[in-house]
Amino acid sequence: MRPVKMVVLGVLLLPLAEVAAFVLVASISGLGVAFVLLILASLAGVFVLRSVGDGGAVSRLRAAAGRVDVTEVNLDGRGIATGLGGILLLIPGFITGLLGLAVIFSPTRQWLLAGFRHLVFGSGRQPTGPHVIDLEPEEWRDLPSPKLPPRKRRPEP
Repeated sequence: MRPVKMVVLGVLLLPLAEVAAFVLVASISGLGVAFVLLILASLAGVFVLRSVGDGGAVSRLRAAAGRVDVTEVNLDGRGIATGLGGILLLIPGFITGLLGLAVIFSPTRQWLLAGFRHLVFGSGRQPTGPHVIDLEPEEWRDLPSPKLPPRKRRPEP
């Protein structure tokens, strides 16, 4: 199944899975405890988002977005991942809360990122990155495909 279809299916099935997780937690611990856990997770999300905002990541992103000559915004930083984890914690639900906690902590974040890369790019194809060498047009030439038979050379006039 293609990654886009999987994401759409996941977004459509997430509310059902959240309800099932809530019923499971409520049956194990009680209805009141389940509601308190949801509220505590949402409050934790608020505190995480406040800590990210105090770190200056949000203000740097706002400043970069306000400039006209921005050529690049680096979203690999710890602050962006922590902010995403805070947003996931803020959304009421046990599944999104657990996913938010996984995104906040570095070892599980790396594991999730590797799984996402495998899902999107597959096992054979890797994303482009620093191992790609960018050449000017005069610094490269086309090579014949190894799958095609070699071309016959025309006699020079």
